[in-house]
Amino acid sequence: MRQKLWLLFLFLILIVLNPFGSVASSYKLTDSLELLLPKTSGEKKLLIYRDLIKNYRNINPARGVAHSRPAIQLADSLNNILLKAAIINEMGVCYRKLSIIEKSLEMHFEALAIYERENDSMGVAFSYANIGMAYFFYQDYENALEYHFRSLLIKEYLGDQGQIAYSQNAIGMVLAEMGDYARALDYYISALAIQKKLGKRNEIVNIYGNLSKVFSKLGRLNEALEYFKKAEVVLLDVGSEYGYALTLNEIANIHLLLNDTDNAISKVKDAETIGLKLNNLGVLHYNYRLQAKIYDQIGDHKQAYTYLLRSANIKDSLFSEQRSREITETQIRYETERVDSENKILLLSLAEQQLRIRFLVAIIASAILLFFIFFFIWRQHKNNKVKKQLQKLNASLEQRVVERTKKIEEEINKKQQAMNSLRKSEEKFRAISEASPLGIAVSDHHGQLIFVNPSLMHQTGIPKDFFLDRTWLRKVLIEDRQKVETLWENAHKQQTDSFESVFRLRTENNEIIWIHLKASSMLLNGAFIGMVSLLDNITRQKNFEEELIKAKNKAEESDRVKSAFLANMSHEIRTPMNAILGFSDLLSSDDYGDNEKIEFVNLIKSSGRLLLNLINDIIDISKIEAGELKIQKSKCNPGSLMVELFQAYKQQLENMGKANIQLILEQPKEASEILLFTDRMRLHQIVSNLLNNAIKFTDEGYINYGFIIANGNLQFYVKDSGIGIPESKTEIIFERFRQADDSHSRLFGGTGLGLAIVKNLVDMLGGSVWVESIHGKGTIFYFTLPYEDSRSSDETGSISENENSLYPDFSNKTILIAEDNEANYLLLKRILSKTKATILYAPNGLIAMDMAASSPSPDIILMDIQMPEMNGIEAMKKIRQHGFRMPAIAVTAFTMMEEEKDYVQRGFDAYLQKPLGAEKLFETLEAFLR
Repeated sequence: MRQKLWLLFLFLILIVLNPFGSVASSYKLTDSLELLLPKTSGEKKLLIYRDLIKNYRNINPARGVAHSRPAIQLADSLNNILLKAAIINEMGVCYRKLSIIEKSLEMHFEALAIYERENDSMGVAFSYANIGMAYFFYQDYENALEYHFRSLLIKEYLGDQGQIAYSQNAIGMVLAEMGDYARALDYYISALAIQKKLGKRNEIVNIYGNLSKVFSKLGRLNEALEYFKKAEVVLLDVGSEYGYALTLNEIANIHLLLNDTDNAISKVKDAETIGLKLNNLGVLHYNYRLQAKIYDQIGDHKQAYTYLLRSANIKDSLFSEQRSREITETQIRYETERVDSENKILLLSLAEQQLRIRFLVAIIASAILLFFIFFFIWRQHKNNKVKKQLQKLNASLEQRVVERTKKIEEEINKKQQAMNSLRKSEEKFRAISEASPLGIAVSDHHGQLIFVNPSLMHQTGIPKDFFLDRTWLRKVLIEDRQKVETLWENAHKQQTDSFESVFRLRTENNEIIWIHLKASSMLLNGAFIGMVSLLDNITRQKNFEEELIKAKNKAEESDRVKSAFLANMSHEIRTPMNAILGFSDLLSSDDYGDNEKIEFVNLIKSSGRLLLNLINDIIDISKIEAGELKIQKSKCNPGSLMVELFQAYKQQLENMGKANIQLILEQPKEASEILLFTDRMRLHQIVSNLLNNAIKFTDEGYINYGFIIANGNLQFYVKDSGIGIPESKTEIIFERFRQADDSHSRLFGGTGLGLAIVKNLVDMLGGSVWVESIHGKGTIFYFTLPYEDSRSSDETGSISENENSLYPDFSNKTILIAEDNEANYLLLKRILSKTKATILYAPNGLIAMDMAASSPSPDIILMDIQMPEMNGIEAMKKIRQHGFRMPAIAVTAFTMMEEEKDYVQRGFDAYLQKPLGAEKLFETLEAFLR
């Protein structure tokens, strides 16, 4: 039922948007054509017939069928074959709109035959597409897919982009109904790209609806909602109130499924207003049922009951409309059958004339017969003379008959015995066939089946009558039918000893199964009398083979991606490591001056940051896949974050020698007042990854980034004039370890993790991300985050300046560092030396516990987690048990398992991850020591 409603929804949208007006405009056009029809003649009148039928197929298909018949007669009289084929095709579409599918197919196949004879390629393509649509509404998806692919192949050869997009959309609809959603999405997206280039908004809305349907079935409701909203924008723009009301109802339904009842009520109320304005019972009936569900879900049962009553009141009117449509369909069926009956009457008249001719021939033959009878009587009279001789001969013959009768009786007895033996053999065969798990069929020497066992019906799901009257071959799929029919007929004509075949059948339940057939000949006294065949349902075996092939391909692809990733990872790690080790060796040499050594240090830092970014990416993607990455949301000002990134990346472009690239930041005027409730660190990471990508793949031109407020969201974007992404690769770039072109991993570097991290982080923050790109011209990455308008009077959007000195003053503070690695301790000591703090050192947890209990006690403890003798967690537990409450910060290199709340529960006040940065360390210490 939902499937039929969905098809009706798409059909109504197509009517509403064709061509961007109301149904009333179509009626005006048909009225004008009706007035012109009696005033014209010849080929001009035939063209008016064609346009009139084409307009009637959406608003009054019954009227279209009525006009088709005189139009076809006129085309015959003018000998205009191609216009006749076009009108027959339109007549087939009208029959399809009236749900008379068998007649629709008959018309389309007749048009196809004409176009093929006339070598009209586009006409053949249109006929294939119409046949595909007829099979689609008949729910014969295999045939629908076949004919749509045939149509697409011709259209691609002819290069008609609009028709290519139409066929791709139609193929997507069939695949969606077959449950192949991944392939359906591919065809929908390809069709959408073409229609956007052509600017056909009616087709764009249709594809948006199809995409929404697929995403709804996949349970991806947010993406379904997104495409419904896009359809809403187009419908609102073209002023189609009816289509807009339908779309608002569907958006409200998605909000309801997402438990967003506030937005659901808002949308459904808007739809109700339009429905009342248009007085459209279909819109209002669905709207009231939807409102009843919404109010029932929020617990307002009184309102739910009210809307249920309104829906029930409208239902009778809708039923009357439905009955009217059914009466129209019945009338058209009657008219069609009447015309067919008239044709049959003409055939019967011809047959009657033939019978009269035969009657005359019979009279003549009777006269000739009478002549021979009289001649026989005369001849009998003449032969009386030899009667006596015949009597003697008869007596002799009677004696011979008696003797022959005895011999015949003996032969009959022998045959009776043979027949009894044959019956016993037949009973044995019947018992064996009924007990056999395989299907058994016996055919005569002409190939006609004369026996089938019960297992055959069970194996194939086809009734016995279909086998015995040979219509079972129609159940064979069209791709295999010719092969099976030829093999079956040749085996019986040539009296083959045996043959074997594998083919597909369509069962009564519309399921496709695989059958293995093996047949052997039967001989009687050396003569061929037929064949016995064994049929086995091997569908499970075939499905298993297909699954094995898919698994093999998937494993090979996974192995290829993994190998490419590992090879690339080796390159990405060794490159900065080579610089770190190489320049570290040069630092120990006295052959270089101070300025050169400062340059070496900067290069070591730069390579270290590259290596750290690589490790962070690997850790982040591992956390995401393990479900361990946590989101810490708070209010933040995205405007100030964008400014920070602008200053940092402006400097980075200069450092990289890409100062020729123009970096542009665009924000709303009120950016400094906007507050976004999200994870600021992760937002920073997302935008940074996108900017890094833009810088990496752009050598000249510009990089433009920023955000806008759109549809209750903040929509961020990063646009560049770089190398772009091929259209076929825009989906896989968000997969881990994948890049648009593997060769770029050598030319530009990278692990293929950045965009995968971006996609997962945006999803975790409740948004969505997508890309638009033209290969060779540039790329735009978009992502959205939920936003509620909340302005802050104290947020200015500017970068906060540290009014204090570069290093905080901890001259009267004592800091205990518990760290077993001496190099790490010396690094911390060197960083903290600028703060004038007193530094205490404990090489393990046991000593740290004693020093924390000494007098005077330290003001704060930096505690490493993994240490000998006693680890940091156990030491902290002992310190707290002894009543010491000084602040303690966990310093750990673990990034997968522990989180801040875990350390807080174990006695720590905060935690820092290695490697430590001076800025983060000072910020954390100031929070506890000031």
